[in-house]
Amino acid sequence: MSTMSQRSHVTDSEAWRVVGRIWKSFLKTGSAGRRPGQDRRWATTSNEDRYLMLTARRHRNMKTTLLQQHLRYATGTTVSTQTV
Repeated sequence: MSTMSQRSHVTDSEAWRVVGRIWKSFLKTGSAGRRPGQDRRWATTSNEDRYLMLTARRHRNMKTTLLQQHLRYATGTTVSTQTV
């Protein structure tokens, strides 16, 4: 058995606890969906994403550090190279 399948294995008691928690949430709120605002915020806007894509396409050999600097100079937004 691979490590991934071992890691994702859930026992019956754990599964029933999860189902119970979701059921309680449904009874309380009328919805089993996630609450709004629980996700991590985006580091860039859609316009900044578009700017990064266009710049990367125009300069295919540009490294992420330079793309990061271009975005900072153009929009004032500072993001990590991992985000770029």
